[in-house]
Amino acid sequence: MYGKFLVEGDKSVRELLHSAFKIDAIYGLSDWVERHHTQAVELHAVSPAELAELSTHEQPDEVVAVAHIPVQEPSSLSPAGLYIACDRLNDPGNAGTIIRIADWFGASAVIFSENSVDVYNPKVVSAAKGSLFRMPVIYADLATLLADNKDLPVIGTYMDGESIYSTRLPASGILLIGNEANGIGEELLALVSKRISIPAFGKAESLNAGVATGILMSEWRRQLS
Repeated sequence: MYGKFLVEGDKSVRELLHSAFKIDAIYGLSDWVERHHTQAVELHAVSPAELAELSTHEQPDEVVAVAHIPVQEPSSLSPAGLYIACDRLNDPGNAGTIIRIADWFGASAVIFSENSVDVYNPKVVSAAKGSLFRMPVIYADLATLLADNKDLPVIGTYMDGESIYSTRLPASGILLIGNEANGIGEELLALVSKRISIPAFGKAESLNAGVATGILMSEWRRQLS
């Protein structure tokens, strides 16, 4: 409603300070405020009790900040880009982890379907560990976006797909991650260029979406190196 979100903890707030995000205000313990004095942002020293009231964490980490949610630019994808797209991703931890993975492996952006989790949810912000402030995030109608960018191959993740270790991946494209419980929606099936999977060597039924994304991006980067 207000177009703002909460950033919590020393590391995340320090990353925020070095980003292009507009900061409304920062509320920190006196020691933190003294160590990070800046004229560019409004800093407020608060007591531990006041910090606990502001924070969503049971054990607040020195500081919280209020930042502005950036206005999303038109969704223009580069034909040479490496993208991660998430279809109806619900879990905040997975969303934050995937944003962090995208940052680690140098993805061009992370694309979320319009019915995915809000990436400015405090749990997502926390799980992203500062990567949210560096990694472009796009919300879009995935069917429309994929159809409008046919020059980018779509690599879909399926339980019955070809092994990632025997598949030759393209130089650019979109890695499509499905919903945690139901996978990739049927309306996107016709837009998938290649179906891949991570082969199982043990007896686990499935992998966490964030873990799977890390494995897949690691292999993609390995093949391109």
